[in-house]
Amino acid sequence: MRSEELRRLGAVIEGALDLRTDTLQLPVAERLEPDIRADLCLVAVRREQITSVLPTLSAATSITRIVFMVNHANGSEELFKALGRKRVVLAFPGAAGSIEAGVDRYVEVSEQATVVEAKALDIISLFEGAGFRVAPVKDMDAWLRRHAVFVTAFAGAIYEARGDARSLGANRERVRDLILAVREGWSVLDRRGVEPAPLPLRMIFCWIPLAFSTTYWQRLLSSTRGELYFARHARHAPTEMAALATDVRELLDGEPMPHLARLFAAIDRAKAGTQVERHFGSI
Repeated sequence: MRSEELRRLGAVIEGALDLRTDTLQLPVAERLEPDIRADLCLVAVRREQITSVLPTLSAATSITRIVFMVNHANGSEELFKALGRKRVVLAFPGAAGSIEAGVDRYVEVSEQATVVEAKALDIISLFEGAGFRVAPVKDMDAWLRRHAVFVTAFAGAIYEARGDARSLGANRERVRDLILAVREGWSVLDRRGVEPAPLPLRMIFCWIPLAFSTTYWQRLLSSTRGELYFARHARHAPTEMAALATDVRELLDGEPMPHLARLFAAIDRAKAGTQVERHFGSI
């Protein structure tokens, strides 16, 4: 269990690019007790785990602010109803990585700051004070929906490439289809009045010629960052990607999405295996 690793090793955090390592000894608990008192709780669980943690968080009435840093695209009403709108803050980290042999290896995503809903000025200040780049977002549910289309498309494409970002990056046709899949999903969201994706992503996906966009993503996927940003998490999280793809399917229900549908089929195949290794080899 992760709790046992944390007790034995401490929280070992390593920069995946510079290999700088920090170790902290922290108190560890398997559960959140109802009588706990805290100003802030950060929730970082997988998409399919969100509903299961709400009763525990609801019972902990002395936690002032609960910050959800999770993937979901089905709206946040369930969170607000369970915990109260004033307690809930929506956010998403501008970092990627994985835990291997008890070591949390991470990289900051230079192209995406940590995003926090704009009205949560206290949380924005807290993250900035800790050294994170922060981008305030007015409509976090819209941001999460756009991100869900983006990340599930990438996950499906990586599964088609047997979990290898470099292999995907070397296949220009597959990268082109990946871009068209994101465009499909975002076009539906456009028609349904969802706030647009951040400007840099709109430019690279939708505004520049498809050939240039394809070259950009080929280069990124073929680099070390392609592995760190996308492939590691995708290989470890087919169940989460399947749950997130379900959100997107429901969100875009009834719209023709041939490219995105093919990538979602790859996610379904990845989830169907009892072990991730069956699809991708050792991870």
